Amino acid sequence: MGWLRILDALWLFLPAYVANMSPVFSARLLPRWKAPIDGGRMHRDGRRALGDGKTWRGLAGGALAGGLMALLMATLAPLLPVFSEEDLGRSEGAPWALVFGFGAGVGLLALVGDAVESYFKRRRGKERGAPWIPFDQLDFVVFGYLGVLAGAPLLPAGWVLDQYGDPWVFGTVLLGTPVLHLLVNRIGYWLGLKEVPW
Repeated sequence: MGWLRILDALWLFLPAYVANMSPVFSARLLPRWKAPIDGGRMHRDGRRALGDGKTWRGLAGGALAGGLMALLMATLAPLLPVFSEEDLGRSEGAPWALVFGFGAGVGLLALVGDAVESYFKRRRGKERGAPWIPFDQLDFVVFGYLGVLAGAPLLPAGWVLDQYGDPWVFGTVLLGTPVLHLLVNRIGYWLGLKEVPW
């Protein structure tokens, strides 16, 4: 049953994964809304606090993408054989607005994690787009998990925390994310959606 738990782990963290990929698409859809989060301010070390790559558009797009992904997951879950009757029974009846809110919160915090990583990356003298492994791959995971914990009360009692408390779920997300992150970034680079392949 281990491989089922791995699939379950990847499925449960989809709002964070989708949010992490969404800024690339948000930039294509809304090219003029590119106000940086740091407002162009410089840090005392003479470098930008975050840089032009971290925008309000990206944060909003990530929250929207995470919320929509959660709604899609709630719709598809009854059709997938990997979920037990117990899982489905416990997740039934959650209002759509709360499901969306849960996914949006996870997506938003995942991108907040990306911005925090960017701040420390700048402090280390690394330029935008420069690799910083493994932090580039794990920044949104830590904050995405915080989003899951913060949003857990929006969904049926115990369901989220029981799922995310499973060692298979935690281990798969933590160890599998860097591999998935690098793979998705390379695909985005090959498709011309990203400037760098990491």
